[in-house]
Amino acid sequence: MKFLKNYYFIIIILPIVIYFPELIGLTSSDPMMTSSTVIVNPPPFTHGGLLPGNPGWIDGCAGVFVEALGRLVTLDWLHGIIPWWNPYSGVGMPFAGEYQPAAFFLPFVLFLALPNGLLMMKCTLQIIAGLSTYAFLKKIPLAPKAAFIGALLYMFNGTYAWASDGPSEPLAFLPLALYGVECAREGRWGWLTIGLSYLMLSGFPETAYLLGLLVLGWAVVRFFQSGKDRLKYTTNIILAGLVAALIAAPQLLAFMSYLPYADVGSHASVNDTPLPTEAWSMLFFPYINGPFFYGNQFNSWYALGGYLGVINPLIALISLSIRKYTSLRWFLFLFAISIIGKQANLPIITWVIDHIPEAAHTVFYRLSEPVVEACFIFLVSFAIDDLIQKRLSPRKYIYLCFSLVSVILGWVIFLDLPMIKKLHSFSYGPITSHQYFIASVIMTSFEMLLLLFLYLKKSSPQKIGIFAFLCNLIFFAFPLLSARPEHPLDQPFLDSLRTETKNFQRFVTLGPIEPNYGVYLGIPSINFNAIPTPRNWIARIKKDFGNRLDPVTFDGDFPRDENGSPFLQKAVLFQPHLFEDLAVSALVTAHNSLGLSPYPLKGRELKGYALTPDKPTLRVNIKTWNNFSAQKIMLKLGTYFHQSDGTLTLAFCSHEQCASGKIDLKLATDNEFTPVVLDRSIPDAATSLTFSLIHAHSPVMIWGSSQGDEIWPILHVEPLEVSKELIFVKSGAIGDLYRFRHPAPYFEADPSCLLTPISREEITTSCTQPSHLIRRELMMPGWSATINNRNVSINSKDDLFEEINIPQGKSHIKFYFKPKYANWSFISFFLGLLVLFFHFARNYLRKKRSIL
Repeated sequence: MKFLKNYYFIIIILPIVIYFPELIGLTSSDPMMTSSTVIVNPPPFTHGGLLPGNPGWIDGCAGVFVEALGRLVTLDWLHGIIPWWNPYSGVGMPFAGEYQPAAFFLPFVLFLALPNGLLMMKCTLQIIAGLSTYAFLKKIPLAPKAAFIGALLYMFNGTYAWASDGPSEPLAFLPLALYGVECAREGRWGWLTIGLSYLMLSGFPETAYLLGLLVLGWAVVRFFQSGKDRLKYTTNIILAGLVAALIAAPQLLAFMSYLPYADVGSHASVNDTPLPTEAWSMLFFPYINGPFFYGNQFNSWYALGGYLGVINPLIALISLSIRKYTSLRWFLFLFAISIIGKQANLPIITWVIDHIPEAAHTVFYRLSEPVVEACFIFLVSFAIDDLIQKRLSPRKYIYLCFSLVSVILGWVIFLDLPMIKKLHSFSYGPITSHQYFIASVIMTSFEMLLLLFLYLKKSSPQKIGIFAFLCNLIFFAFPLLSARPEHPLDQPFLDSLRTETKNFQRFVTLGPIEPNYGVYLGIPSINFNAIPTPRNWIARIKKDFGNRLDPVTFDGDFPRDENGSPFLQKAVLFQPHLFEDLAVSALVTAHNSLGLSPYPLKGRELKGYALTPDKPTLRVNIKTWNNFSAQKIMLKLGTYFHQSDGTLTLAFCSHEQCASGKIDLKLATDNEFTPVVLDRSIPDAATSLTFSLIHAHSPVMIWGSSQGDEIWPILHVEPLEVSKELIFVKSGAIGDLYRFRHPAPYFEADPSCLLTPISREEITTSCTQPSHLIRRELMMPGWSATINNRNVSINSKDDLFEEINIPQGKSHIKFYFKPKYANWSFISFFLGLLVLFFHFARNYLRKKRSIL
């Protein structure tokens, strides 16, 4: 059993053991289960596991970016395609240039072609993080046991536990880059090159940038400790950075060439948003307010990029009393405190950090958390090394640290009191909100008292280190209890959607099928979740649909209008040509959701009116309602957990006629909209709406809204424009599928030409006279075209699409996209790899000669 004492073996095997139930398919943490809305019988958001919450990721970007976009990256590479362009989002947009798809994050992104690939990639990166941390801490040098504890703490840190989306991808390469800095002191800069390269290639530039600042700071500290070798050391650091930039050149070129034509959303302005007050307690007591999004705490959870716990900061504080490696310890501590000060938006610290180039434009309060965690974890490793080397902190100092941390914990709980009170009456799952709070306080108190006992009794470093690791592991494993069984895709619906979008046309969604999952499925959609985004595309959709749209998350649903209808709903109903002009041929909606409220809901309170066998009738005055030509109605009913029975009739009446319908209450959906088709259209001058409950033994609740004493039922009317402009195709677990009647083709020319598309990038034409070919793909610098292998110029059509002149006769046309200087970027890439190879080969030969 000697292998169990091998630190490398433990670092490699431990993540596999932790994720084993998911790896063999017993449970799933796949964000598609909740983020995509493309599966059959999905559980409600955050439900479905032993505990509510999401299994290891807060931000749905784990699905819509890492999983969905990463899959296309993988498929492109496996088919020999460089992933420069994404044809499945919007009307096409740069792919590698968006950065977050991690288009050159090889070989790791290739995991995403496999079942459970997202988990496999995360597991692999955690193993690299552990091995790199172990190597780095030993190189300082710390004792192997101290380095091993640091490796365990880092590979199971709070960001890996909570943020398994883009921000977690660069984490593995922070300790590798720091190890490279240590090696650079000896003249070996290759590992620093690899660490920096992967920081730049890992797909989340904000986190990589903040981690890079820590690497830079560490390198500066080591510069002042290099004595006479400073020039050689500085040369090695600069050389490593230059070669790393050469290796990352294709990614950097794609990004930088895209930015001049891109909308970067909120990143264009300074972001000094502080961490929400209730989130501070969650840094130290990770589950004091329950698991992810418990009680709909969206603001606080979305603001968090990880947690600290109590043990790591406490041991980190204790480590500061030792004078060995004083500069490194205080650098790590002050760096972490500066980050925390910026998270709190403290004026002086915020002003200083905002003047670091580009730091002010990051989502600092969330994405900086991994840096703080890393600093404290490294300090914990120093503390364990102190115990191993018998460098003991004074008892008074230990008491002072415990007292200071206790005050901080009391303060953050005080800040969290409003949220604790708000959640007090909320309960879902086997643990109540009150129990989460009590358990968190008791557990943290126990951890602190036991740690104090271990320090005062001068327990072995192994005991203290293992205790610290077990405390962290409990916090890490807790979200995994929210893993849920895997559900199948709604394949029949998706097959129909593919059929409706044949010939390279697109679909639009008003909610179902989250943006970017069209990319995952290989079905083009004008919806997207991206940043940056093409400026001309954003300008077009703002012109068509209004300035209220979100330029980052264009999901068709958000922001909803004053009556709670999806953002694009009115445009779909009354301006379908806006979508058809974009080559949109299909519409996906929630079930029975194309109705509009006949009256404004703003300023009205939710109420209900119960019809009973004793009081079976309700008559509503609707003279002031908006007139809609409609025959299909969606009515929100409460059936008392499906206990209502009998028939509910309703009649819209004018002075001359009525339009009537009825609902079998046994088939009605509880607390949701139930459709009913009237026997005719609602009269134009309807003045009353009458409900009658007949043949019933149980009541039914007609949900409504009130203003004063008047209650109006909550209902939606589906305008007749739906049947005029849209053709219903099918209904499935995902929602309802409709066909637009007159979608523009992807390729278009005048009638004198016969078009034979081969792919999105290739077409043959046969024209009886010169003509123009319109390709409804986004026009961007980087596109080129050839006709019969001759380069031709591409013009912009409607400031959005591509248009070329085509000659009489037969033509074979191809379109290509790649950034300007792309070939030079690959030359740089291979040159960087070659230099790196020769550097490692030279070091290997030198080492071999020294042994001989």
